[in-house]
Amino acid sequence: MSGISTIPVPDSEYRVLIIDDFIPGPNKLIDYALSSGRAPRSEKRYPGMRMPVPTGYLRYALATINVALRQCHFSHTLAAGEAYFAMVTTPPSALTTEQRIPHFDRPYTDQYALVHYLCAPSFGGTSIYQYNPTGQIAVTQDNLVSYQQSLSRELNNRATPQGYINGSTDLFKQIVDVPCVFNRAVIYPCALLHSGNIPPDFTPDLNPYTGRFTVTAFFH
Repeated sequence: MSGISTIPVPDSEYRVLIIDDFIPGPNKLIDYALSSGRAPRSEKRYPGMRMPVPTGYLRYALATINVALRQCHFSHTLAAGEAYFAMVTTPPSALTTEQRIPHFDRPYTDQYALVHYLCAPSFGGTSIYQYNPTGQIAVTQDNLVSYQQSLSRELNNRATPQGYINGSTDLFKQIVDVPCVFNRAVIYPCALLHSGNIPPDFTPDLNPYTGRFTVTAFFH
């Protein structure tokens, strides 16, 4: 780790944790993805493919993130999780409506998601969004049903812009923008509405050395 920082999420109690130079030898992780012999699988919601990471990665990530959480005075300690290599492979023109808007991972603010960039900055970082009709930033168990009902009404009454969301729209306001930096880890509560900042001219590249290759993980 060469740097630990946080970004406050406006109009909320939440913060985004950033750890630069997250792991030593990040290129070896890319080498593993290519040489492990495991086949990646397509995901229904994720616009690409995923594959499990080596078990040692999860142990290292938990220990490193917990150090950073303590250093930055977060109240949570993480004990377990799951992590996957992830590669965006869906062209902007082929996205479903769900893939064209921000999403939340799980409706729990005490569980955390990680995006670990193993790609060039030009592939775009990650943004946190606010849902304009209700002002929601986090989708929790308490407001999950009302969010889903409101979003369904809005999507039935208007068309969503084509391609990956990359900035504010009529429905969603971009409130935090974290740039992509190679070997940077971005950690945030799973309940936050978020999306990758994938550019409009994104062209799928299936080579982990040159495509939008990351690790995504979920911790509790």
